Amino acid sequence: MWAESHGLEIKRLIHDHGTKYTRAFDRLFKETGTEIILTPYQAPVANCYAESWIGGFKRECLNQMICFCLSQIDYITGAYEVFFNRHRPHQGLGNRPLDGDLPPPVPPEEPVGQIDCDSKPGGLLNHYYRRAA
Repeated sequence: MWAESHGLEIKRLIHDHGTKYTRAFDRLFKETGTEIILTPYQAPVANCYAESWIGGFKRECLNQMICFCLSQIDYITGAYEVFFNRHRPHQGLGNRPLDGDLPPPVPPEEPVGQIDCDSKPGGLLNHYYRRAA
């Protein structure tokens, strides 16, 4: 009801197989066109990746800004998603970003080109890169 009163469309609902989520509960959401996604059985860490992303987004962006409308939150969310997928290094990938279309990093012993900074929204998220020579 809260989402409906604010004009928000719920597209997906993710929950586990707990007994508190009855068929009537799922049916209520399915009637509005919401896709119900169940987490895998015996997988207690199934939501940890989403929770980690949301926690990082809150710490790195939302806690630093004051938003006055949903379009501002949409813009900040999109900017953070691009930063997270294209620029932020991930340890599991050898400190490479998720989006693999970036050129390999220049080794420190071969400095070539000037260092530039790409800042998004309002200088909150910064990506430093070396300009091609």
